[in-house]
Amino acid sequence: MDVSKQATLSTPLDGGAVSSPSSRTSGTETPEPFFSPSPTDDLEPALNEHRAGGGTASIVGAVPLVDDKDGNNEAAPSELHEPKATSLVRADFDLHESAGQHNPTKPGGAKEASPSRPAPNRKKWWLAGLGAVGGVVLIVIVLILVLGNDPPSDPITGLYADFSTGVSLVTEYHADCRVRNRLAQTTIKLEVANALNCSSIHSLSLQLPLNTRIASLETNADEGECTTVGRVQHLEQARETFLESASQGLPGAYVEARASSTRTIQVSIPPFGKTRVTLVVEQLLQQRLGEVEFELPLAPNEDVDDIKFDLNVLDTDGEPVLFELDLNVPGVYVTDENATQVLDPISLSVPDARQYKIPKVLSGKFKPSAIEESGYLYTDGRCFEHYFRPATVDSMRRNLVFLIDTSNSMRWHDKLAAAKIALAQFVDTLRPDETFTIQAFGSKGTEDLWGSAYGTDEEKSEAKKFIGNLSAGGWETNLHEAFLEALLRAKHDVENSDDDVVTILVTLSDAYATRGVTDRRKIAKHIFDLNSDSSVKIFNMGFRDSADMQLLDAIALMNGGLSSPIVQGRDFSDQIGNFLQSELGEILLSDVSLSYETISGARVYGETQSKLPVLADGYEVVTRGLIESDESFEHQLEALTQAYTTNGIMDWKVSAAPTVDESASSSLCFQSYASDRITQLMRLYEAADFIGDDLSKNFVILKNDCKSEKFRDCVKQEALDLAIEANLVVKGLTAMVTVDEKKCAAPDEDAEICVDGMSPDGVTFRPSYSDQSGEEADLEYHNDAVATAESAPMSPYSSGSPRGTYYYSASWRLQSYTALALAAIVSSFLLMHI
Repeated sequence: MDVSKQATLSTPLDGGAVSSPSSRTSGTETPEPFFSPSPTDDLEPALNEHRAGGGTASIVGAVPLVDDKDGNNEAAPSELHEPKATSLVRADFDLHESAGQHNPTKPGGAKEASPSRPAPNRKKWWLAGLGAVGGVVLIVIVLILVLGNDPPSDPITGLYADFSTGVSLVTEYHADCRVRNRLAQTTIKLEVANALNCSSIHSLSLQLPLNTRIASLETNADEGECTTVGRVQHLEQARETFLESASQGLPGAYVEARASSTRTIQVSIPPFGKTRVTLVVEQLLQQRLGEVEFELPLAPNEDVDDIKFDLNVLDTDGEPVLFELDLNVPGVYVTDENATQVLDPISLSVPDARQYKIPKVLSGKFKPSAIEESGYLYTDGRCFEHYFRPATVDSMRRNLVFLIDTSNSMRWHDKLAAAKIALAQFVDTLRPDETFTIQAFGSKGTEDLWGSAYGTDEEKSEAKKFIGNLSAGGWETNLHEAFLEALLRAKHDVENSDDDVVTILVTLSDAYATRGVTDRRKIAKHIFDLNSDSSVKIFNMGFRDSADMQLLDAIALMNGGLSSPIVQGRDFSDQIGNFLQSELGEILLSDVSLSYETISGARVYGETQSKLPVLADGYEVVTRGLIESDESFEHQLEALTQAYTTNGIMDWKVSAAPTVDESASSSLCFQSYASDRITQLMRLYEAADFIGDDLSKNFVILKNDCKSEKFRDCVKQEALDLAIEANLVVKGLTAMVTVDEKKCAAPDEDAEICVDGMSPDGVTFRPSYSDQSGEEADLEYHNDAVATAESAPMSPYSSGSPRGTYYYSASWRLQSYTALALAAIVSSFLLMHI
């Protein structure tokens, strides 16, 4: 048979092996190109040489061709299985064909005619396999880019009373805001109407700033003749109370903290009725960089028809103060470019609110009047507040080590770009006698390093070039190695620094530890052991949606520092820059300690803070606590502040007599204390997993001796008891629900819950209370489900919810379905071509 009519496989010969592509190379090495010889390139000499050695003139996959009756070159069917068609490879390595190879023939050796079949195209199979590998890689990349390594949003499950039923509408929404001294109080009044002849439940949420508390809640129905008042209860008890009230057709309301900045409000509306709700929200304020910033809930997280808003800002003495407001809504309110500050109260009425993009939260700020150098102290005999901000102290020198995450996730949402802007701006503020180092980390603890160097103009210029050249790469994050290497550098600087130099490690992270040591307890312990003398203050920032904020906060707490989340929806560079300037700007004091005592010897306890790592210029220290005494007290309270300065250790003293004739101020003082104290206790409770019981006792003194085997349980119990006493809503602990104590509303025995509605995001809510016979079963189901959830193991991604919690966030589900659909399309494409 003519060799030119041999079928050939385009396969590289010697020296033409195909090199598989790699996902990432570290050098400039270039993979060898794929080489496919044509039938005339060195093939004839190879075949002739093989014939001379007695071999069969064929190569891998080669079969003899014959001319069919139409003149087409086609392989004889029997020769597809001819054992004599031995490949060069088998001949060279003395490999024989299998004895069991099928060779169909008729008796007598005549070959049976059969329908013709084409020769197998090995090139096509090879390309299909390569395509399959490429498809898998593509699917993985798409899944990473679409889903990322971010934990899902706050979980929403049937265990939470955050559903809506029936058809209802918020017909009015009025926010009346009053800002005075260090408190912003907003009274929200809303009216919800029911369109059906059944009891409906309307759910909405409010976006609230941090350090916000729900002060009071009440509902009003029957033209003002029936009012129910909010009471704080344990979480499960409050949910059951609200659902039971709604099942009886009674008006009511329920508020739960679903996240640090989100409050869910449920309102039950009688058939064809209206429920008016009054909710009071308070935010504790603090002075930073010489200004007091406030944030107010302007509108709920749903469109409403009619919005009214009033704002009045007063100083400590009760007089109006100039303030700035970030509100620019064309057609509603536009800030005067020639007058950035406002003195008069603001009043807005927007009856067609759906036509405008009204912000959910309104931001503003004002400059308060100065307090005395020694501080300001207030006490009512039971509670006290201490404000301290020195103004005549020289700045201390700083030695800063910046630890910046440059793993691949920093590409998303321009996180690294924002960090580079904020860091470059902060570098400009360094003085020539201050030193700094920049360490970038990712898969390795040190990916890039600049410094250490002084803050001269030349060095700062070089540092900003280094910052500008930082790029994100690598799919893993080695937090353990990064922290320890940065800490070693910082401690080396401490050993060679003067006493008036403060060494601070500043971390910016975007991911969980995924490489090296990933055990979070070990990471925290190793850092604490290395920095047991607290010579290096550690301040951590993390992108809240993706960073391990629980670990970052525990590390800061254990090493005399602070942590701050960077949240979506706000400018990243502004948040990073504000944290750096307010916490680490011009350092006035370091190792600040605060102590309190009464002249009579009455016990002072429960201080919200007694130590502070550093105090920057423009920052205000606020400490709250309690005094143990009887009603006949006359206790003079004294506050002592000590700190390191450029001139050594300094003391500041201030005293105050009790003020007992202002009941409103007294109540406000205790609620402010309770809010601060619960935040302190819950922060320690969440960090207890990393710190351990023995070490946790060094960070807080509880009101009563702990008799539990686990100290963290005592911490949580004190927070819970304080929340109940102060009537505060705390995430994961308590909720506020209205209770009809006067029994002014008669239950409707025939009332039904509208069950034709849908829960948020389109998930059908299980029918409840519409069938009287099933009411007890539904309550039993609810209680059993809550008990099951409480006993379930916890996941670090669930924000305190049980593992297995069903997330039905619309965006998360859309991303998941998109990725699965893309995977199905790619798989179908490959199958069609194979």
